[in-house]
Amino acid sequence: MVSHLYRFRSTKQLLDGFNEPDAQQIYFAPPEDLNDPIETFKDLVWTGDEIVWRNLLRHYILIFIEATSRVFSGVDCDRNQVRSFVSMVPDNLPPAPVREIYDRSSNAFLNEMAVRKLVELMAGRTSPIRRYELTNYLRSLHPFAMDAVFKEYAAHGIMAPPSFLIGENLESMRANAIKMMESAALLPAIENASETAAEAFFAANDSAVDQLQLIARYQKAGPDSLVYLCLSFPSTYVGALDKLVHPDWYVACFSANPTNASMWGAYGDGHRGACLKFRTTPNSLGAPTLSLNTVTGLGGFKDRNEYYRSFVPTEFCKVQYSPAYPAVDFFRTLGSISLKSLNGFWYKGDDGRFSSCRETAFKDQAARDEYWRTFESSLVFKTAEWAHEEEYRLLLHSGFDLREKPMRTLQYKFEDLSGIILGARTDMADRLRIMKIIDQKCSRERRSDFEFFEVRYAPGEAAFNLQPLGLLKIKYD
Repeated sequence: MVSHLYRFRSTKQLLDGFNEPDAQQIYFAPPEDLNDPIETFKDLVWTGDEIVWRNLLRHYILIFIEATSRVFSGVDCDRNQVRSFVSMVPDNLPPAPVREIYDRSSNAFLNEMAVRKLVELMAGRTSPIRRYELTNYLRSLHPFAMDAVFKEYAAHGIMAPPSFLIGENLESMRANAIKMMESAALLPAIENASETAAEAFFAANDSAVDQLQLIARYQKAGPDSLVYLCLSFPSTYVGALDKLVHPDWYVACFSANPTNASMWGAYGDGHRGACLKFRTTPNSLGAPTLSLNTVTGLGGFKDRNEYYRSFVPTEFCKVQYSPAYPAVDFFRTLGSISLKSLNGFWYKGDDGRFSSCRETAFKDQAARDEYWRTFESSLVFKTAEWAHEEEYRLLLHSGFDLREKPMRTLQYKFEDLSGIILGARTDMADRLRIMKIIDQKCSRERRSDFEFFEVRYAPGEAAFNLQPLGLLKIKYD
């Protein structure tokens, strides 16, 4: 077990903005704020029976209707916007006319020949479908989704369908979509064909479509809202589906190596910041932990809610540097969906029967334990390019609403902060301010064991080393 872990901070985080050492606080960031663009990536795969595939396509229509209503109300609807309402189910819709529009358009979509073909092929597949393949299928079916929805809008006097959705065009699109699906269905059976090769094919097609969207926006081929609804929605929808799988999560990053020069450059304010040295405590399994003042309960009062906090040992998770991310079975891992929505929509067929996916999703404690194991393991994978960080993570997720920053700014015990490492360029005024804060805190808590270090470059070794500042002694009265 590692006895100490290190957290690089800028002078703003330490002093001017957040006063972290004085407040003894650790901020947990959403993955979107991290510098690795694939922090939010999940290797979702789709395998399931006819029931869940039909319900996925009904859900696609539902979210498209919600997206169109927002776009035509003047709201920009990007992936993050779709993520905010992707957990909707039909029961969330208000009464007529939108509920009628959804019912009629989803039925029309499910009765479309190309859609029926997709359900047939996907329900018969034994190999998994990954996100680029699913995106390509939805993109080929998207004209029929638009046709079904916009016809209902026209019937209710809301808007006319786009001019390109005419019978001849749809017939050609139908033939092309079915041909593409049937050809793709043969890929897993082709000798020497692999999932990786198939996904690479669909990824290349996805890249080409993205370029066409970029060209359309550049040439102003139509209003941005229309380009979005016609071209971008399928990929936006698939990109938002991971919201249904796992709860929101937040992270605080640490390192086992306090001397790496690139780490100081990236996270230590260009060597002008400092690095906090934390003492870890082993749990019953020998894993390192840090005690944090975490929300553990909620009390209701007449005029407010009050959260209760207590110090809880929180385990550090070691980041795994690998090109292979753990696969997550979408239909069997819908952990962010209420039981009511699962049983009333996602797993329920038209005849009242339930999908076989329901029987394996959360059937017993072992299945629930596996769900959480897969969830947390998916949060600690990074590609080999990041291996120099030697990263450990504290993860935060909860049944409580953690969207507000105070809910995920957690206090640690000062006794667990064993030292501070000053950067090679840390300004003298900042050094003195840091020393003053630590001197006052040690005096209050009667500590004399706090350590100061600085990073110094060793020319003979062509590397940075830690230099203990042994003459800086903490004394208290």
